[in-house]
Amino acid sequence: MNVFSVTRRVSWGDCDPAGILYTPRVFDYCTEAIERWYAGPMGTDWPTMNRRDNMGSPTVHAECDYLVPMAPGLELDVRVLVTKVGTSSINFQVEGMAADGTIHFRARYVACITDFARSKAVPIPEPLRSRIVAYGNACPA
Repeated sequence: MNVFSVTRRVSWGDCDPAGILYTPRVFDYCTEAIERWYAGPMGTDWPTMNRRDNMGSPTVHAECDYLVPMAPGLELDVRVLVTKVGTSSINFQVEGMAADGTIHFRARYVACITDFARSKAVPIPEPLRSRIVAYGNACPA
């Protein structure tokens, strides 16, 4: 199984007056990549989880290391890796990697599967859990 990634191009509008990616935009890049990861290899999208299953996957923790500045025009593969799967939680590492292999940012996210009706975390349902675990096992350490 390949590491899932989404290609993003840093646009002028994503940048601050210094001409580098505005810090909070990285979290948008990461969230969009995780959303597409669910819809892709996990086989379920957030609207379906929300509307049909009355569940969600909110972020409960996020942090980021900014390793190399990102200027307009830079293309990044925003890679989604799973580093740990708990009973109801999923730990992600999300990296922004340029074509030359340079990692520009590395973020850590923790999400939990939540039952909206009860407003609480619930165990990750099968078969989603099996897909997440298999994906995580295939991710590089």
